[in-house]
Amino acid sequence: MRNNQPVTQREYELRDEHFLISRTDLQGRIVYANPSFIEVSGYSWEELHGANHNLVRHPDMPPAAFANLWETIQQGHSWNGLVMNRRKNGDHYWVRANVTPTVEAGRVVGYTSVRSKPGRAEVDAASAAYRAIREGRGKHLRLDRGRLVHRGPRGWLVHLRRPSLRARLLSIMVAAGVVVIDSSVTLVQALIEGAGTAELLEAAGLALVGLFLLGRIVGTGRAMHRALQDSVDYMAQLAAGNLEARLGECEIGEMAELIRFQGAVRNSVARIARDVNHSVDSLALAVDDIARGNEELSARTEQQAASLQQTAASMEELTATVQQNAGNARHASQLASDAASTVRDSGEVMGQVVGTMDQITATSRKMTEIINVIDSIAFQTNILALNASVEAARAGEQGRGFAVVASEVRNLASRSAEASREIRGLIVSSSQQIDEGAQLVQRAEQSIEGVVAAVTKVNDIMGEIAAASNEQSSGIAQVNQAVAQMDDVTQRNAGLVQTAAQASVDLKGHLDDALRTMGVFRLRDRQARAAAPAARPQVQRAPRVSAPAPAAASAAAPAARREEPATEEWSEF
Repeated sequence: MRNNQPVTQREYELRDEHFLISRTDLQGRIVYANPSFIEVSGYSWEELHGANHNLVRHPDMPPAAFANLWETIQQGHSWNGLVMNRRKNGDHYWVRANVTPTVEAGRVVGYTSVRSKPGRAEVDAASAAYRAIREGRGKHLRLDRGRLVHRGPRGWLVHLRRPSLRARLLSIMVAAGVVVIDSSVTLVQALIEGAGTAELLEAAGLALVGLFLLGRIVGTGRAMHRALQDSVDYMAQLAAGNLEARLGECEIGEMAELIRFQGAVRNSVARIARDVNHSVDSLALAVDDIARGNEELSARTEQQAASLQQTAASMEELTATVQQNAGNARHASQLASDAASTVRDSGEVMGQVVGTMDQITATSRKMTEIINVIDSIAFQTNILALNASVEAARAGEQGRGFAVVASEVRNLASRSAEASREIRGLIVSSSQQIDEGAQLVQRAEQSIEGVVAAVTKVNDIMGEIAAASNEQSSGIAQVNQAVAQMDDVTQRNAGLVQTAAQASVDLKGHLDDALRTMGVFRLRDRQARAAAPAARPQVQRAPRVSAPAPAAASAAAPAARREEPATEEWSEF
């Protein structure tokens, strides 16, 4: 026998609105559980689905209770009693459980348990009784279809104090039988004593009336008991969610009316269940479409957000590049401006050089004029020396000294003339070189002026480039801001889409819970539907069947037992 641990000895008290419903197959495996059962048990649906029902068994429950449960439902009857179950965290909770075989086409196909909150007095009494049974002190107690009853005279007194309908009918039949027997005894005594014809007829009439009344009472009692038992079995099937169960006809007026009203209740509940199933199925399809659309929209939104982030990063890089280009353009413009200033200064210097060379040229011309004067003086001195030599020759001896002086003067004049010629040649050569240099300087000045103009133009172009780069940087900054705003909006949209997707998932979960809840009702038209998703319980659908009478239930039980293993099947519950 399974012993679930740990246990905390803390009681989890059910609320009044808690109705715990579960369904198992013939092996005791859970195939359906409603949300209240899932909530109270502490397990998830995935943990419960397919697990043995003894997963929620508390070790303080006596094995005799589950043995009686199994014996009762194997006989085709309902079991109604108090059970203490264990939650996943070790706490326990008390329920009043009604376990009913689920019958389809006369065969037991599973078991349905409907549980509700019991009263505190019932819990205290059951707890004490179960403890006594578990500890071996409950020899005076036994379980009868879940009810705790006393053995011996005390149990008889309880039966007398609270008799069943069958016992009441039996007592009426016994009383009627006593009357019939008394009438028969009177008739026999009259015959023995030789009574008159009138007395014999009176006694015989009383006996016949008694027999007739006894027959009517017996027939009516059997019909009422059979109808009530069928009604109990029928209501047990309805309580288990089998809305395809049928109830036979009854000839007793009040009972027939009760059966008709029970059928009307079944039809109303079945119609409501079908309508709710249809609405929930339609809503589930719509929610599936919405969920898929939200998932696709979420994926596209995330993709767009990623693209915008990449675009924003590229725009930031482009902004940095343009700003760098603008800075380089401003720096180049400044360098060009500095170069233009330097070239202008060089042009001015070249102009000064040209002026200086012009002055040198003018000075060379003056020097040429001076050399011409010196050359003229040397020529005249030479003529004067020749004249002095002629005059000295005429003077003879007296003029010899003067002739020497005149000769030296002529030599000096010749040397001066020679020096003048050399200086003139140098001046002429220098003048030519200065003229050529002046021409080169003029050409250089013109080139510098061209360079100044080009550098000025480059400076203007670089200024325009810098201005354009600044405008581009401003425009890119605006585009980057717009992209950032789009990215922010997209991120918020993505958040909203994710919220909507999560809401769709939550709604889908609630719909699955609703479908699982509606799965407790067994309807023929649900058999034609596709199998439920993994998150939904795989509930078998029942055909329309009539609730079995006790004899039929007893006949169905062996068929169900033949499909079960022979060793301790009750241990799975």
